[in-house]
Amino acid sequence: MPFMRCARVTVSGMCALVGLWAAPAMAGPWARAAGDSFVSLQISAEEAPSDILAGLWEPETYVSLYGELGLGRSLTLGADIGRGEASREAIGFVRYTLTPPDAVWQMAVQAGAGARQVGDGDVTGLVRLGASIGRGFGAGGAAWYMPMRHQGGWTNLDLTATHDLDLDNTIWQAEATAGFSLSQSVSAIFSVKAEDWPDADPLVSVSPSILIGLGEDVSVRLGARAALTGSDAVGLTLAIWREF
Repeated sequence: MPFMRCARVTVSGMCALVGLWAAPAMAGPWARAAGDSFVSLQISAEEAPSDILAGLWEPETYVSLYGELGLGRSLTLGADIGRGEASREAIGFVRYTLTPPDAVWQMAVQAGAGARQVGDGDVTGLVRLGASIGRGFGAGGAAWYMPMRHQGGWTNLDLTATHDLDLDNTIWQAEATAGFSLSQSVSAIFSVKAEDWPDADPLVSVSPSILIGLGEDVSVRLGARAALTGSDAVGLTLAIWREF
């Protein structure tokens, strides 16, 4: 996904950035009930501010499909598929929620495997391990203060390590997310993400977005993203969320 870092990494394959926009928020530690599913289709684009000001609007785009299916017994099956101008990646995973559904704090671990291809290069195998912690909260409350009225929400921290079996290197990622319900159909989501890619400077980015419910099971997410360190790119995202 955007903030393509191909110029900052070696040709050995790590310009395969699937990263900054790949998985939607909402991954988190929560187990889906048996038979419940969630699908997100997202497109994102990014460009350097200097190019935008110069009228050189040729953004790099990334399209991703993310899905989850509840298996019961605290297990959730998921898939994360993405395609950009420089790379293609697909990972399937299983998440196991360690805590009971009524626990205030939710914790989960996950494991997955998949493949990545950079340009016309060879397909390489991937293994991903992760852990998540999160909690929901009610309306108001000083501990969850923000400068607007809200009706409750959630916060979570996701940690993942994706190891390339063929190139023998690892991508480390950590993302903290907070969501606030502003009305029955509108939520505000804020996230901060830190990434460490082989042969590249550490990358930290911020992403505010608005989630708008269009019906009982369909929502649209509109967002922006900017890097604080490791890149000068800015970007926009548009996603459609559907629960079944």
